[in-house]
Amino acid sequence: MADAPKTKSAPSILSQDMHVIGKIFSTGDIQIEGRLDGDLCSHAVTVGAQAEVNGEVAGDTVTVFGKVNGTVRGRQVYLCATCRVDGDVFNEALAIESGAQLNGAVKNEKDPLKNAAIRPASQSGQDSQPTTVASMPEFE
Repeated sequence: MADAPKTKSAPSILSQDMHVIGKIFSTGDIQIEGRLDGDLCSHAVTVGAQAEVNGEVAGDTVTVFGKVNGTVRGRQVYLCATCRVDGDVFNEALAIESGAQLNGAVKNEKDPLKNAAIRPASQSGQDSQPTTVASMPEFE
């Protein structure tokens, strides 16, 4: 029996009403529409227009429409017109749309992910994966 072709799974979505505190790692795609206080590493990361990330964002492809307060690391980084990045950007390839706000240094590197805060266990020498902790927003 021949192996079935691999199908690409749907992205994991942190919806607009979610606030996650902690580190997130995925080998797939992640779309952030809510708020993340912590570091994130994924194959492809999209930070939505209303999203806010307070921490490092790392991935093979990183697309930012919203706000990132921290370092952005990616082989391909897209800073869209609606984004605001307060931090340095490490990349192999970078595209910045007119209107994007970047307050930090841009550094072109051969391997921008080598110093990422979160890496797969096989690359970081760690045996365990980072923990993801989700929290509910505080109600007044």
